[in-house]
Amino acid sequence: MADFRVPGPAFAFPRSVLIPSAVLGVLAGLWLRMAAIGWSAGLGAVLAGLAAWTLAEYLLHRFILHGIEPFKRWHLEHHRQPDVPMRTPVLFSLMLVLALAVLPPLLWADTGLALGFSCGLIVGHLTQELVHYRLHLAAPCTQGWLAARWRHHDFHHHDNDSLAFGTLGSFWDRLLGTQPGR
Repeated sequence: MADFRVPGPAFAFPRSVLIPSAVLGVLAGLWLRMAAIGWSAGLGAVLAGLAAWTLAEYLLHRFILHGIEPFKRWHLEHHRQPDVPMRTPVLFSLMLVLALAVLPPLLWADTGLALGFSCGLIVGHLTQELVHYRLHLAAPCTQGWLAARWRHHDFHHHDNDSLAFGTLGSFWDRLLGTQPGR
């Protein structure tokens, strides 16, 4: 397994989901203790966080992983060796997950809704990690949503890395002009 020269300890999948999974457990426990919000409002906040993650993932991939050092260099190694499991620096994972978990409660007056939103962000992050891992397995997906995601991601890796940034969907690529014109 390649190291990609990331600083400090780094986790490859499936260990890379340990930190976000632990934080999700803490957030969910706190959210469930918040009796002030109803289930429908809480579920709405989780779904809004999940939708917001798709934008965050697109922006992180496009502007951080393809634009800012040292992330650009690490991500370029992933493009050069897409079959080698990516290694996520623990410090980067902690910073990202803590931002997803802490910023909404700091910015919103309604802590219950903010915790639900944070849960949705982290569920999105975990889903993206799982889907991204599956997209890089040797056998390509052949049917349905996952096959469409595989084609989109494969295009990004092998045809044009300045297009097709979304892993979980193409909405932001279409809206922001980075959808491949196949």
